[in-house]
Amino acid sequence: MAGSNRIAQAYGYAVCFIAVVTILISTSAIVKSLFDLSDPLRAEGYGRGVSLTSYSAYKRDQLQRNTGPAPVRAPPTTDSASARISDSELRQMFEDERMDQIGAVRFRSMKTLVSSILMIAVAIVLFLIHWRWLRREDLKA
Repeated sequence: MAGSNRIAQAYGYAVCFIAVVTILISTSAIVKSLFDLSDPLRAEGYGRGVSLTSYSAYKRDQLQRNTGPAPVRAPPTTDSASARISDSELRQMFEDERMDQIGAVRFRSMKTLVSSILMIAVAIVLFLIHWRWLRREDLKA
């Protein structure tokens, strides 16, 4: 009888320990999500390789991307002239990418936020159930 009681206690304490670890990890994810929601353009892990914090930075990145590290000057042809993007088109591209970035970060952050809150709620319920059960088992023994 004493052996099964020890196994039951080990199980109960293991569930409580895992619940506490889950709460800590989920709390960390909530904090990260809140920071990402507060400034979606600077969120980690969602970058596209170009700066979307300002139009000037975006324009600089696009110019560097199109010219490469060492541009070779060729005589202008009709093809290269038509390949140039006007400033208004570039600004529209910037706004589109910026809105897409903000939307993607907000969606991912909200998804992480909701799932982390649900994990905390489940972990708290499991912890409380098992902790009360362990206390009752201790009183019986």
